[in-house]
Amino acid sequence: MKHKIHIFLLFCAVLNAQESELLSQEKQKLLNEQKNEYEAASQKLKYNWIAPLNIGASYSYDKSANDTYGDVKKAGASISQDIYRSGGIESQVAYANEYKNANSIKLKKDIASLNLDLYTAILNHKKIEYELEQSNIKLKNHDIEIFIKQKLYEAGKSDITELNNALMSRIAEQKIYTTLEYNLKKQRIEIAKISDIDLRGFEIGSFELVDKDEYVKNSLDILYDNAQRKIYAHLYDTTKSSYLPYVSINTQAGYMDYTPRGSSLSYGYDGSYYSAGVSVNIPLTYNASYVKEEARASYMKQLHITNDDIRAKEAIYKQSKELIQSYKNHIAITQKNINFYDEIIKVLEAQVQSGTKSKYDLDTLKNTRAIEEYNIRINELDIETELSKLYFSINTRKDKR
Repeated sequence: MKHKIHIFLLFCAVLNAQESELLSQEKQKLLNEQKNEYEAASQKLKYNWIAPLNIGASYSYDKSANDTYGDVKKAGASISQDIYRSGGIESQVAYANEYKNANSIKLKKDIASLNLDLYTAILNHKKIEYELEQSNIKLKNHDIEIFIKQKLYEAGKSDITELNNALMSRIAEQKIYTTLEYNLKKQRIEIAKISDIDLRGFEIGSFELVDKDEYVKNSLDILYDNAQRKIYAHLYDTTKSSYLPYVSINTQAGYMDYTPRGSSLSYGYDGSYYSAGVSVNIPLTYNASYVKEEARASYMKQLHITNDDIRAKEAIYKQSKELIQSYKNHIAITQKNINFYDEIIKVLEAQVQSGTKSKYDLDTLKNTRAIEEYNIRINELDIETELSKLYFSINTRKDKR
C-alpha cells in the first residue's frame, strides 16, 4: 500500500513548474523585473536598425579678413537610414525575436529551478521527519535491549561487555537522532530562503514518470539550446550581410537665417532648406572573412552543444529511471519482510497471551516492523525526488509565440 505524502504544499500551484506563486515575494519581484529587462532588450534589438532622427539648432558669428561679417541662425533635422542590407535587416529582426524567446525559456528555467529547490527541500523535510520517527522507534528497541541485558547481567547470565555494547548502540542512535533534529531545522531554513509558505495543512500526491521522448523534446535545457542555436544562426546571417552592399537614404531639412553685418555686400538669407539622396555602399574590409568565420564557428559550436546536451538528457533519464526502479525493488523487498513480520507477530501474540513468550519480544518485533514501514515511506520520497527532477526540467507551460 502506497502511503500518501503529506508535505504541506499547494499541489495545484506546483503542478506548473514555471509558475512562481510559491516563491517569496522578493523572488517574484526579482523575476518580474528580469522578465521586463528581457522584453526591453528584445525590443531594443528589434528596432536597433532604425537610425535616429537628429534634430539640432545652432548660432554662429563670423568675421573675415576683408571685414565681412555676419551671424547665422540655423535649425533642422537630418537622418541617414539604411533601407536595404542584403537581408541583414530581416536577420536582425529575427535575431531579436529569437533573443526574446531564448530569454523567455531562460526565465522558465530559473523559476523551475527555484521550484525544484523548494520541492526538494520540502521532500527532504518530510523525509527527515520520517527518519526522526524511525530513530525514536529504534531508541525504544535499544531501551528494551538494555533492560534485558541489564537483567541478564544482574542474574549472572551475561557479562558486562554485552550490556556495554547495548549502551553504546543506544548512544550512537541518540547522536543520530540529535543530528536529524538539527537537519530538520536546517531544511526549514532552506525552505524559508525560497518561499514564505507555511508547512501546515496541505497535501500533495505523486508525480508520474514522464515519457522519455517528451522529456528530451520538452527539456528546458534543450529548448534553450535550440533557441540559442537560432540566435547564432541569425547573428551569422547579420554578420555576413554587413559585408555585402547596402542602400541608404540621406535627408535633411530645416530653417536658416543669415544676416550680413557692417559694410558687407553679401546678401542675407532667410528661409527653409532641404536635401535628399540615395547612396549605395560596398564595404571592403581586410578581415571580413575572419569575422564571418568566427560567427559561423559560434553557430556550429552551439549546434554541437545542443546535440551533446540531448545525449546527456537521455543518459540522465535512463539513470533516474533505473534509480527509481531500484527504490521500487527495495520497497518490494521491505514489504515482503513486513508480511513476514506480520505472520510472526500473530504467532508471538498468541504465545505472549499463553505466557510462553515475553512481551518484550513482541514489542521489539512490532517496533522492527514499524521501522521497516518507515523505510518504505522514505523510499517513496526518494522516488518522488527523482520524479520531480525529471518533471521540473521540462516545459510544462506551452506559451503561444
